Parts: sequence; structure tokens; C-alpha cells
Amino acid sequence: MDATLQLGESGQPTVRLDYRMSRSELLFQRTPPAGYHAAYEVRVIFFREKKERQVAGDTYTRELHAATYAETKQRGEDITDHLDFTLPPAKYRIEVAITDLVAERTSGTAIPFEVPSGPPGLVWFSDLTLGTSEPQPSASENRFVPNPSRRYGDNIAAFAIQGEIFDHRGAAADSTYRLYYKVTSETGEQVAAGDTTFPRLPGRTPFRLQPRLVNVGAGPYRFTVALNVPPSPGAKDRKTATVRRDKTFEVDQSRATLGFASAQSVDVLRYIATQQEIDEIGRLHDEDARKAYWDVFWKRRDPTPDTPENEARDTFYQRVQYANQHFATGGPGWKSDMGRIYIVYGRPDEVVRNPFNFDRPPEEIWYYYRDRRTFVFVDHDGFGRYELVANPAGQ
Repeated sequence: MDATLQLGESGQPTVRLDYRMSRSELLFQRTPPAGYHAAYEVRVIFFREKKERQVAGDTYTRELHAATYAETKQRGEDITDHLDFTLPPAKYRIEVAITDLVAERTSGTAIPFEVPSGPPGLVWFSDLTLGTSEPQPSASENRFVPNPSRRYGDNIAAFAIQGEIFDHRGAAADSTYRLYYKVTSETGEQVAAGDTTFPRLPGRTPFRLQPRLVNVGAGPYRFTVALNVPPSPGAKDRKTATVRRDKTFEVDQSRATLGFASAQSVDVLRYIATQQEIDEIGRLHDEDARKAYWDVFWKRRDPTPDTPENEARDTFYQRVQYANQHFATGGPGWKSDMGRIYIVYGRPDEVVRNPFNFDRPPEEIWYYYRDRRTFVFVDHDGFGRYELVANPAGQ
């Protein structure tokens, strides 16, 4: 879930809530004569901070249909939608709860948010919405898909941001906008920068930026966009003003961050590395030395060192990518219990899902017949965070 401040069609500040959820977390019912049906309810409540008084809210219901049983079990974040609310200036706590109307299970989150009291000014930016730019069949322009989690893996190459410029100056003002942007790491290092020009449209001008982020390691980042606004003719203050917005996002370990020995990259390697290897790379503070050791680490595991491919490395990062896509619940998928087991052992030979138990929480059982291992995961709180609770092999 992500909240952004926009300017509605009426010119009033609007809070936009984007959400994205996994289809596989919903319980589908058989609907005679054919097909399956699921439904969920989204409940949103706005509380004024300090006073703890409810000032706005609403409830929405959505339905889904599947033609086959296999469609009901598809994992991945494939349900996206948004809700809009017009609110007066104040600091709020936004509580959002989603209820599976078939399984009668609820999960939720809370988001602090502020609608500023000051006037937006002659030139104003909406909040930035982060997402990806994805191709459309039979369309010349890619479509923008919001990413409310603001987490990226191999899809970092499709990174995109969207926003709007609101301009109340006269028609004699600039006919174009030049936007400057940069991406910085948590240490302040600039990893990407650029600028682009958009033609000014009457009233509001939507924009989309797609920086090429292909050489970034795993970790937190900040995207900043700025617009220099020259003084209006006749204005007393002749200084150029700068309007800017920024938004943070995370890059998870994946094949896209393959060559970067960041702290997160080392953490995920703990699943397969020896303690000696972890200690050795931890003693290397020079980035070039860490990258050199990185190459040595994977060459040790290459089953076919005489070929340009490294099957062990490729398989590992394919599993990390799968874990991030399918097991992320409030954090990167590779850190979850399901993600860890999947990365170490690969795809289970058989999966038994019991999403709706009358006398116990939802559970999944993974069987690895080739390794004679069984792993049982239980969702204790109904939020989709499956934890490993039984491990007969002691792994």
C-alpha cells in the first residue's frame, strides 16, 4: 500500500491510495456450473492524529472470477487498484484493512500521512508515484503500472515514476518544462542523473520519467525530481525558485544486482556460503577487492568452468528472483522462511495448501522427495506471513 498527495479535478488536494496484493492469498469458491469466485473488501478509515477522531473513510468490495482451479493458485502480485479521497489539511493516520469475504480473514496496515495546510503555489508538483513501464500489445506506448511496495528486483530495468505539474501562471509563462532528476544511495552516492523536457499543457501537465537503472546494487535509494521556476514578470523577488519532490525505494538482491557486493548481496549468500567465505568478504572494504572476490566465489561453484555460463550462479539468482516475486510480505521475499527454503532447495516436488482450516491457521506443506525433506509453513496472523514451524530434517 502506498499513499500519495495529488490535486483532484476540482483543484482540491486528493489522497490517492494504491494497493497491490497477491491473487493466491484469496480463497476461491467453486461456482456451479463452472468456474471459481473470490471476493474481498477494502475498508479505509482516516483518523486525525492526536485527537484520534475518525474524520473520513469508506468501504469497497471487489470480485474476481477464475475459469479453472489452476488460475486460483497463481502466485504473484497480480491485483492492483487505487482509491481516492478528498480531505482537509491535517495530519492523519490512515488505517486500511482488506478482508477475504470467502475465507473471512482480515489483514491490514496503517500509514501516517499529512495534507499540507499551505497554498500549493503557482507551480506545484504532485507526489511521485513509483512503478514500472510495461509494454502493451498493439500499442506504441508502454503502460505505467504502480508499484506500491516500492521494492524492485529484476524489474529494476523497467523502473519508472509518474507525476503531474500544476501551473497557475499566465499563458505568457514558459511553454516547456525542464525536469532534473537524480537517484542516490543511502550513503548519498549518485547512481543516476539526467534531465528531460516536457511541453507545458493548460492547467496540469502529466509526466513520466524512466531513468536507466541497470548498474545499481541491492539496497535503499532515493529518487529526486526538481523543476526550476523563473520569477514572474513584475515580481519583487527576482530569484529562481526550485520545486522538488522525492521518494524512497528498495532494490532487492536479484540477477540485476549480480556484480555488486553490497551488504544485502552478502546477506543472501549466507544461505550457501561457508562462514570462512563470509568472514573473508567482510574483511574487504575496497569495492574493487570485493568484486574480485565475488568472481572467485562463483568460480568455485561453477560446474562447467570451461564455458562462459555459470549454472550455479544463474540458478541461485533465478531462485532469489522467484522468492522476491512470490514470498514478499512486508519485506524482501528472500528473507522470508519460504524464500530461504526455496533458494536453498529449489522448487518443491509437491506442495499441499490448506488455506482455510476451521481449527488451525492456514498452512502449506512442501515435500522434497529427492532429499527426503518436508517443510511445514503456517500463517499465524492471517497476513500471509508463512513461517516455518516443522522441520524434521533439522535444516
